[in-house]
Amino acid sequence: MAEGVFRVGLSGDFRGPAGRAEFDAQAWRGLTQEPGLAVEVLDQPPGAPIGPADAARFDALVVKRNRIDAQTLAGAPRLRLVARNGVGFDHIDVPACTRAGVMVTLTTGAVARPVASAIVALILAFAHRLPERDRRTRAGQWMRRWEDPGFGLTGRTLGVVGLGGIGCELLRLVAPWQMRHLACTPRPLDRRHAGLAVERVSLPELLAQSDIVALCCPLNEHTRGLISREALALMPPHALLVNAARGEVVDEPALVEALQGGRLAGAGLDVFAQEPPPADHPLFSLPNVIVGSHNLAHTDQMNADTHRAVARAVLDVRQGRVPVGLLNAEVLGHDRWRALVPGEPAAR
Repeated sequence: MAEGVFRVGLSGDFRGPAGRAEFDAQAWRGLTQEPGLAVEVLDQPPGAPIGPADAARFDALVVKRNRIDAQTLAGAPRLRLVARNGVGFDHIDVPACTRAGVMVTLTTGAVARPVASAIVALILAFAHRLPERDRRTRAGQWMRRWEDPGFGLTGRTLGVVGLGGIGCELLRLVAPWQMRHLACTPRPLDRRHAGLAVERVSLPELLAQSDIVALCCPLNEHTRGLISREALALMPPHALLVNAARGEVVDEPALVEALQGGRLAGAGLDVFAQEPPPADHPLFSLPNVIVGSHNLAHTDQMNADTHRAVARAVLDVRQGRVPVGLLNAEVLGHDRWRALVPGEPAAR
């Protein structure tokens, strides 16, 4: 790496109410105690785009939902790394980063289980009718407790759209329920999927045959609006849709119509096309919908693990190693990185 101070910028999302960085203590020590490395938390509002002036000041940027595009990278020749605290990257222009010789890393290993656990939580909430039973008990309707039984999962069919880290972890977590596993993925099944007992099918087949459909795919030009009105019409009326991917994957007005018309039994949604959604969003008035605020995976453990993962990526690049979680591996062919070998220091 270049001589001199290696400057790291944390997006404003990491600044707490008191104005100090809210970051895992172990990860913070690792960054701040590294010789020749300086950390600064940006003043921009949480989630705001990273501007060219900020990008130009740093060798590495650690971001959450901050947009980074070709304009951000213009005039930022020292920027080497964008470390995404999370796994979604629809707000990062990855090809532009690759052309500029900027690595992009994700914290897939830290996020897969918490997100998959959140999906399981939504499935179980519907299976055991937790929202209805909570409401009835609070309303003093104890004698109605045997109405509307839940449903068992064993023998049901779970369809997973997207079989990356989160989709695979979801199938591992639900294995004890002995469901049939279907998956729709653009990539062939490989050794990562061994032991998941999963069948790769087309999206129409998955929608038509699944009792529960879980969306675990990234948002891109192929998945935007993927669950359209026509796609929802393929699902059986008793089916559930669970979305912990991105809100834009689903046609929300069509979903509202399907739920209101009894053409779909329920939906568990942690994400929305517009975030934050309007307070009068039609989905909020439906009793067969459970919602989160893009936070159901938010736990102390996930926070610690993602912070440590982005810190590790920064230190790897600083110390001349290929970072774990590298998204754009083709960047290693850039003039900046051709000397980089996993586990070995790069030429200075």
